[in-house]
Amino acid sequence: MPISYPSALPEREYLFIDGGCLRSSTRAMCKQIFGGENAYEPLISAIAAGSYHKVFYYDAVPGRDHGEAQAAYEARVRPDHERFAKIRALDRVHVALGYTVGPNRRQKGVDVQLAVDMMTHAFRGNLTRATLFAGDADFVPLLRSLVGEGVHVTLWHPPQASEDLKAAADSTRLFQFASDHHCLSLDGQQSGFRAIGVEHSRWPEDEGITRFTEKDGFLYAGRWDGGILDVWRHDKNTTWRRVSLSAPGADLETALTALDAIHSWGVKDIGEAFFEPAAAA
Repeated sequence: MPISYPSALPEREYLFIDGGCLRSSTRAMCKQIFGGENAYEPLISAIAAGSYHKVFYYDAVPGRDHGEAQAAYEARVRPDHERFAKIRALDRVHVALGYTVGPNRRQKGVDVQLAVDMMTHAFRGNLTRATLFAGDADFVPLLRSLVGEGVHVTLWHPPQASEDLKAAADSTRLFQFASDHHCLSLDGQQSGFRAIGVEHSRWPEDEGITRFTEKDGFLYAGRWDGGILDVWRHDKNTTWRRVSLSAPGADLETALTALDAIHSWGVKDIGEAFFEPAAAA
């Protein structure tokens, strides 16, 4: 009888998120682009979307301050527990919590639990690929061990991530506004931005646009309508191109700033008064 070989394991990818790194990366991104680190928050449902079979989120509950009354402490951390509860309610998403100690709010029990879980799932054959959102060099031995076990490891990282950590992964993915703007949220429920890529478009006049301006050799037209920003651009050698950005809850200045960070069209410099408030009837 012919020899029967076991079939290859099906591809299974898990996502592991260092919540502290994600939150600090989001704050840094918002400060750089919008001038305020609390402008937007991470949207875990968007970050967890895709082909991941399971998602594991690791974070820490703030510790009780010295001399702080229990009632005051519980009131202070209630928003954190509510945030963790919403994350737990997401499909395929699991939350593990450590705690913070000391004046610098250093996390305890988070990195170790994340590393143990990744290695356990790898040794049990639960996954063939793993994505880790992190930036700390403390994870270098973990990534080297996983890669040595045959797991394909992708590091999703902030710009300031350790070079050694990036080198230890099989592949890397930069956490940046241009590609990950949909992972930010104003209310924790929906994406703060949804962009449609550059596409050829019919003439803006056919869309009811009447205002035009010229800048750096390009002719621009624009419309701002209920959280939807549409911008057209044209030069002598191309047809009109149009980009659209959904920015629910944002003002026009924020939407223009976001669009420039995604497409680099320089539309914020044109001025808010140029953009028509709505399409003509």
